[in-house]
Amino acid sequence: MSRLKLKVDLHLHNSEDILERNTGTKGMPTPKEFIDLAIEKGFDAIAFTHHGLLYHDPEMTEYAKSKGLILIPGVESFINKKHVLLLNFSMKKYVLTFDTLRKIKNDQMLVIAPHPYYKANFCLEDDLEENIDCFDAIEYSHFYTKRFNLNKKAVKMAQEKQLPLVGNSDAHFVHQFGTTYSYVYAEEKSIEGIISAIKEGHVEYESTPLPFLKLAWISVWAMFKLPYWTKTFIRKIALKYNITPYHIRQFKQLLLSPFTFPARVARPAMIPTRVNAHKKF
Repeated sequence: MSRLKLKVDLHLHNSEDILERNTGTKGMPTPKEFIDLAIEKGFDAIAFTHHGLLYHDPEMTEYAKSKGLILIPGVESFINKKHVLLLNFSMKKYVLTFDTLRKIKNDQMLVIAPHPYYKANFCLEDDLEENIDCFDAIEYSHFYTKRFNLNKKAVKMAQEKQLPLVGNSDAHFVHQFGTTYSYVYAEEKSIEGIISAIKEGHVEYESTPLPFLKLAWISVWAMFKLPYWTKTFIRKIALKYNITPYHIRQFKQLLLSPFTFPARVARPAMIPTRVNAHKKF
């Protein structure tokens, strides 16, 4: 059976990432803008993976579908205080530890180790090898230059553990998108087909090194945002009360259209993943 060659990026953040939105990040594309850009660049599937909160917007899912683009549910979760990408994840149980992940993981989910050896306290590093059984793939990140590339250790680990490498952009801005991505060779164009193909190793990454000045700009942007205590407070409130921009829009619609209240009051089926709010990332 011939396989389809699908262009995918499984690590994206948009303007509705509640944490980025409220910690000083400006100029991020909206979900619709990212979807339109992905279609323009010939992508077949993308995943919005907000920090700690499972992205869920039925309107955008349907919009992407109408354009022929698959929008895979995802979250950049905090497990043992480290970033872990969970794709096609819809569990209601909080995931705070790798033991919990082992219990809830199933064949329909995809678990990726993002930027595992970058020098930040939220990167997996030793936790990756210690919990390698939890992971289906390792990320090849866009954040590198020809002379500076922290992906090298990730490549070595993937080879040692015989795990596929998945290229992702981790894009927060338009200029990051399309620098690193993957081609997945799937039996069908579907979420299940993409996840199954990656787990079987039918994936290859495409990546272009960043110019040094662009990498320096991203580094400075990452360093100078709102203080840690502000980010922690915002994250606690957002998680405790399940506040996302999607829910805020729904609330505004309720206020503006009181006669449609019964139809609009239903909560989305997918809920956010709880994160550890006591450590900065």
